[in-house]
Amino acid sequence: MIAGIGLLTGTCSSQYATLSPIGNSASARPPKAKAIPLTFSTYGLPNHSLNQAIDAISKHGYDGIEINVASTSRTTTEKLSPAQRKEARSRLKDRGMVVSSLMSHLQPLSSLEQHRRDTRRLKQDCILARELSPDAPPVIQTVLGGKDWVDSKQQCLDRIADWVAIADEQGVVVAVKPHRGHAMSRPSEAAWLISQLDQTKMLRMWYDYSHFIFRDIPLKQSLQQSLPIMAGGAVKDAIKKEGRVHFLLPGAAGSIDYQLLCKLLREGNFSGSLCVEVSSHVWKRPGYEPTVALRNSYEVLSSAMGTTSSSQLR
Repeated sequence: MIAGIGLLTGTCSSQYATLSPIGNSASARPPKAKAIPLTFSTYGLPNHSLNQAIDAISKHGYDGIEINVASTSRTTTEKLSPAQRKEARSRLKDRGMVVSSLMSHLQPLSSLEQHRRDTRRLKQDCILARELSPDAPPVIQTVLGGKDWVDSKQQCLDRIADWVAIADEQGVVVAVKPHRGHAMSRPSEAAWLISQLDQTKMLRMWYDYSHFIFRDIPLKQSLQQSLPIMAGGAVKDAIKKEGRVHFLLPGAAGSIDYQLLCKLLREGNFSGSLCVEVSSHVWKRPGYEPTVALRNSYEVLSSAMGTTSSSQLR
């Protein structure tokens, strides 16, 4: 780890300096009883193969995995052969892990030709989701890009209707993620999209409070708006520095009250998963250590859930 970058990377905060080592004895570990599955996205493990990612995430105590299947990813859908898919499914089953979601990067506000490519791509993502978990296919979550919501929302609606047709056909939920700086950036805008498509259950919202903080959207208010349409959520910290927002590991800045977040989710009968999403703001910086990110994030989130401690890590 390179000194002096801990604040921005969230990987060498002093609060984690005395973390206990990962235990090797499964018999010494009491059973987990989390009501909300905690998962980790391979977006934060860009140099791991899928098998390596499954093993690393399982080792650190998580309940499951989100697989980054975007076209630039090492684990993109088209790169996963039938044999690799079968091996991943077996490995996940052996470790008692779920596949909570697939992270895609579709672009409904780009050119018509790009939309057509994305629509074909979405169908392949749905097929992968069903192959990995036939009984409970993971959600496919994506941001939408663009800049201006007022100018873009009708085009977005028209093109996402094509996605919904595929989702219905394949039986896989698609979740759109409001993203700061993109055209769709607020829970109310995701709610509008879903309402315009007859409240279909195949189109949901992917929640990430790091995109709402510092925008006069209190945590409780954001969840009140989001819970009726949420399929799952991402978690990471954010700080505002010199007018710009930087993303960090959960707990690195102390900017988000994860204990309150988990409490409100339980009270709202949330049935999805929470996924640690390590931003490229973190993993692209020199000195990024995936093992530290896995461990620190698990510590913070499991503590917020009030369920486990570092001594229970696999």
